[in-house]
Amino acid sequence: MTALEHEVLDVIRRIFATELEHSGTVEPEHHLQRDLHVDSLNAVILAVGLEDHFRVRLTQEDTVGITTVGGLMVRVAELVQAAREEPAP
Repeated sequence: MTALEHEVLDVIRRIFATELEHSGTVEPEHHLQRDLHVDSLNAVILAVGLEDHFRVRLTQEDTVGITTVGGLMVRVAELVQAAREEPAP
């Protein structure tokens, strides 16, 4: 796991604990719906929290096929890395 992926995972865990009031563990192998009971409202809260923290935009297309915390972590890290590599306007 890269440092950026670890940072994203930490933010995901913080959002689950504070915004979604989840008291259990949040691990990369956890299934978002089956294990963590993420519904559509929780998904929006999670996405907005990640967008606000990392200053990226998560579109529905960005998250198609993502079912686990690890998948979300990797996708957000990719978006953050791409945003950091863009030249400033």
